[in-house]
This record gives sequence, structure tokens and C-alpha cells, in this order.
Amino acid sequence: MLSDMNPKRRMLKYVLGVAVVILAIGIFSFQYPRLVTQIVFGANTSPVELALRGSYGAREGDEKTAAIASAATAFLASLNDAQRKAATYAFSDNAQRSNWSNFPEGMFPRGGLKLGELTEAQRANLENLLAEFMSEKGARNIDYQLAAADTLRSSRFMKYGSEFYSVAFLGEPSTERPWMFQFGGHHLAVNITVYGPDVSFSPMLTGGSPLRLRYGGREIFITEEETTAARTFLDSLNSAQKKRAVRGEQAIDLQSGPGKYGTVPAPEGIKGGDLTDTQKGLLLGVIAARLGFINADDYAAKMATVKAEIDDTHFGWWGPQDVRDAAYFRVTGPSIVLEYAPQDGGSATGHAHNIYRNPRNDYGSAWIGIGR
Repeated sequence: MLSDMNPKRRMLKYVLGVAVVILAIGIFSFQYPRLVTQIVFGANTSPVELALRGSYGAREGDEKTAAIASAATAFLASLNDAQRKAATYAFSDNAQRSNWSNFPEGMFPRGGLKLGELTEAQRANLENLLAEFMSEKGARNIDYQLAAADTLRSSRFMKYGSEFYSVAFLGEPSTERPWMFQFGGHHLAVNITVYGPDVSFSPMLTGGSPLRLRYGGREIFITEEETTAARTFLDSLNSAQKKRAVRGEQAIDLQSGPGKYGTVPAPEGIKGGDLTDTQKGLLLGVIAARLGFINADDYAAKMATVKAEIDDTHFGWWGPQDVRDAAYFRVTGPSIVLEYAPQDGGSATGHAHNIYRNPRNDYGSAWIGIGR
């Protein structure tokens, strides 16, 4: 009789053992979510290795940066002590500087103050600040991404929804000294460094999931402008040019995404200097579709640099040419890297990871870094 029970006891021990292991994994996941994300998804969660100067000389801000600093000060002044403590970090904090990702909160805790913890008045102050930093199109893109996040089902480990997006400041808003503003969450990271009259928006993660949603009574495709611009440019190439531009038939993933500070993708594809004037204009349209998210003052300065470097700028395409929005494309120039990386082959819902970086001034490194 005892021997007849042994298989059942062994099975019971096995089931209990599996349950204990699952419970242990669950506890570990909730205690160390970023480590689990790093192990499972290979995400780089290490702080950016940016050697900062010990001191910074005063720079006189311009009208735009004065407006930005005023809006930032007004937002911070509206917070209570606990909220302000959560939202502010030392300017030297490289761990927070690089604390952004395409992953949702829970899988990737970001720090900062969450939108869900703001009052309506505080939220209005934040929107005023974002409106100073961004263009109308850029602010609308943020609204779309927050709305898209609200369509997803949340859990304790996968925290979707606009309430989990966060805001943080490194240093104090100033018209003379450097400081940094961060806003983001799932598929969105706005990282802005301000120093006097100069503003860097690099790195900036956009894209979204889902890309298609109903918003304000309309059907919206969040990345329609830039995917249309890229397709229009590709279609303008003759067969010999297209052969140089198309690098592969399968879409690839981001090369300079989260955790990739200092990584500069190779300048592959067709070179701007080999384009007609009309084609150069269309390539500038691809760039403008993304850089157009930033305010008019800073957009003008950055596009002036891009135009001056257009002959040394490359466009590459990886993926099918006959399936809309299913291809990866990249623009690589001396002062710009743009990547568009679809994650699901351009399905009906859509899911893309997109990045903008200035390899010469990521995180404002040209102004705040040692040896720059």
C-alpha cells in the first residue's frame, strides 16, 4: 500500500517544488524588475558613462529658454515637498539621466513623479511646460502616445497607462546654468538639456504601441507623417539609387536605442551628395517629420545644421518595399541619427520604436562633458 502512494507523493512534491520556484521568481521579479528585464530582454540598464565638468560658467539665455525656465519654475512651485523631492535629482546623477526605456513602468522603474500623482492644476502646469519645449505637433504626439497607453491592459509587473508616465528634473531650472528635463514612459522618452540659450533634445524616443487608435473622434496613425515621408523619398529614387538605399529585405531593430549612449550606427545607404536637389528636399522632409516635434526656435537651429550637412547624410532602408509601414529606415549624418524600427511587421495595431540622437551632443555632452 505504501509503495502505491509513492508516485502520488513524488508528484505532489514535484508540484509543490514547481510552485515554490514560480513563487520565488515572482517575488524576485517584483523586487528587482529592472534586473529581470535586463536578463530576459537583454536591455542595457547601466547608467550612462558621461564624465561631467565640475563647474559651469554662466551663459545668458535667450527669450525661448527664459520662457522654458519660467514654465519649469511654475510647475515645480506648484508641487508639495514630497512631490518636489520625487521629481528632482542632482544634475550629476547619470543613473537618472539615462533612466528611460521603451518598456512599461514595472518592468522598468524610471524614478521621478508620476502623472497619476498630480492634481489637475499641476497637470496643467506640466502641459504648459511641455508646450514651451515642444511644437504643437510634438505636444500632440505626446497626447497620442498617452492615449495609446491608456488602451492597454495593465498588471502589477506591466504597468501601462498614462498615469505611470513620469516627470523629472536634474538640477534647477535656470537661464544661465545647465539643467535637464525628462518626461516619458512606455515608448516615449523626452530628454532635454538646457544650458543658457542652447537646448538639446537628444536622445528622444518616440514611436508607440498601439500606433493606430481612435482619438478626438478620428482614426489616428501616430507615425503616419514620418512613414509617409520616408516612403515618398524612397519612391523618388531611380533604380540605381534605390539599390544603394535598400540594405536588406528584413526589418532590423534599433541600433542606438535605450542604453546605447555612444553607439553611432554606420552611415549606410545612399548619400545625400548623390541626390538631386528635389530628392535632398524629400530627405529633409523625412528628418523634419521627427525634428518637427520640438519648438520652432530650436527646430530652426537644428535644421540649419542638418541642411548644411545634407551632402554627408545617408538614408538606409531595411525591409519590404511593398508592405506599408513594415520597414526599418535610418538617417545618419554628422549631427543626426534617426531610426524607425517597426516591431510587428506593420500589423493592424502597429508597434514601433523610434529614436533621435545627436551623436555630437547626446545629453548636451558637448556643453557639459569633460573634454568637449
